[in-house]
Amino acid sequence: MNAAASNAVKWLTLAARLVVGGLFVVAGALKLGDPTAFATEIANYRFLPAVAPWLAVTLPPVEIVVGAALLGAPWKWRRAAALASMGLLVMFLVAIVHVVRAGINVDCGCFGGNTGPVTAWTAVRDLVLLASAALVFRGTKEYAK
Repeated sequence: MNAAASNAVKWLTLAARLVVGGLFVVAGALKLGDPTAFATEIANYRFLPAVAPWLAVTLPPVEIVVGAALLGAPWKWRRAAALASMGLLVMFLVAIVHVVRAGINVDCGCFGGNTGPVTAWTAVRDLVLLASAALVFRGTKEYAK
């Protein structure tokens, strides 16, 4: 890879890291304020509703920690955070596809309350975020300098 292409990939990886990390921190922080409402939003997905209260309490801090690690941790931790964010995004994507295929009309809950309905575009957004997290995972060590 020539120097210009390498530099472009480095900046793209940095941008992906900042976007994914920032979104995870913001999403987690916005959900912290009302775990009861967030549990209701999770249960509305009709996908393992029994774990909704547990997820409502644990998911926001996990998102904040993963996002913060993506934003500012040393490269080994960023790589682990990128892998964790990929796992979370796959989990979110499975729930979104379930809702879209079942025709369930539900609020996303992605950034706390009133974030709009889950649609196919929600899945597309998560796929783009998943690809971005994969780029960060792949390029974390190489572009850490």
